[in-house]
Amino acid sequence: MARRSERARIEWLPPFLVALVPLAIVLAIALVVVIRARRRTRKPRAAREASAFVILEGNLWEACAVDDLREPWGRYTTEPVRGFCGVPAGRHRIRTTTPSGDATLDFVVYPGEVLSFRLDSERARWEPWDLDPDTRSALEAVPVSSMDVTAIARPKLPGWLVHLRTTIGVGGGRLGAPRLGGNATATASTLARAPEDGVDRLRKRLAKLVAMADTGTDSDLDIVADARAIGEALVGRCLARKEMRSLVGSVRDAATRLASNGDTDRAMRVLSLGLAVLPGDPELMVIAGCALAARGEADEALRVLNAALERDRCLEAEDVARAMRARMELRSQLGRSVRVSP
Repeated sequence: MARRSERARIEWLPPFLVALVPLAIVLAIALVVVIRARRRTRKPRAAREASAFVILEGNLWEACAVDDLREPWGRYTTEPVRGFCGVPAGRHRIRTTTPSGDATLDFVVYPGEVLSFRLDSERARWEPWDLDPDTRSALEAVPVSSMDVTAIARPKLPGWLVHLRTTIGVGGGRLGAPRLGGNATATASTLARAPEDGVDRLRKRLAKLVAMADTGTDSDLDIVADARAIGEALVGRCLARKEMRSLVGSVRDAATRLASNGDTDRAMRVLSLGLAVLPGDPELMVIAGCALAARGEADEALRVLNAALERDRCLEAEDVARAMRARMELRSQLGRSVRVSP
């Protein structure tokens, strides 16, 4: 009796519903196949790059702005402030108001670096500072995950460090947060990763300036000012290491070629464009030091090469060997002793 009633129900189903059942089964199978195929071809996630540390000895913290944002930095630490952790790779600006005027520090930091500067308030300027070896070793040994505020378990960092990414993210979004002029790109999302198309657009603009300097068609134009404008657009923006290298790739290639051909004056002209975009970039500093040495400016060349080799962790092995070789030759010419670090 039950079978008869069930057969009767099926016979009374509309024909189009009966035809849709196998079609739905086929569509479901196809959907599962597509989802599995997309999972297999999905690109692996890019490896997370370490944030950096920036130590500012002798700083007047109550009068200090970072990437054009001024904050009560002492509120974010358990000890007197000495510097920042969680500093994203890229270009940054420190501006401190002293009795002698504003001391401005424009610099570039690469992933995992530890940079240290000291404020000379009497002269209103920043100078490189030798951090004690124990502190430097401890900071350099911190794993990548400990520099990420979202990490669940991370080793304890010194209480005198301000986590820059977190602090600026909170402070920049606060209504009425004091922000200095001079950087039109500074917003609450200042430390967000720059869109790839934005970086690529800046790279192409810089490449055009390099081509003009390379061919000598820049006599009536202030291309260095244009390069500075490109650099201003990068202040406070998080950049990956490959983006930073790609950005000044045209500068690096053109300057290396010009210097190897003996045209050191034009090579320095090209390098001035790159250093206006990424101040103190160690790779560009190696090329500049070698070009200065070829021009006979030994003292300045030594200063530049020493500054580059202080950041040898950011350099390729080939650049380190080139800089060390040039430095040894310069010291030999000047009759100075050559000290080989262990």
